[in-house]
Amino acid sequence: MFVALSKFVIANDKAGEVKLAFQNRPHLVEAAKGFVRMEVISPCDDPQEIWLLTYWRDRASFTEWHHGHLYHESHRGIPKGLKLVPKSPQLLFFEHIAS
Repeated sequence: MFVALSKFVIANDKAGEVKLAFQNRPHLVEAAKGFVRMEVISPCDDPQEIWLLTYWRDRASFTEWHHGHLYHESHRGIPKGLKLVPKSPQLLFFEHIAS
C-alpha cells in the first residue's frame, strides 16, 4: 500500500474553519480508483498544523487522483482568506508496511 502525507501550517486564524471544512468535505476522494482511506489529524502541541494522510492501493492511483479534476474540485471547500506559513506545505510519500 502507498501513503501520501500532506502537511501544512495555517498562518492566520482559519484553523477552526479548515478543520470544519475537512469534517464537512464532499468525500470526492472516496470515488477515486485505488483509494483506501483518509485521515486528517492535527498535532496537539500545534493546532495550526494539519496532516492529511491518504492511503492508496498503489502510487499510480494516487498520482491519477492528484492530477485529476476531482482533486481540484475537492479543494473548493477551502475557507476564503486561508493563508499558510510560507514553505510549510509538504507532500511526503511512504510505503505502508503493516498495521
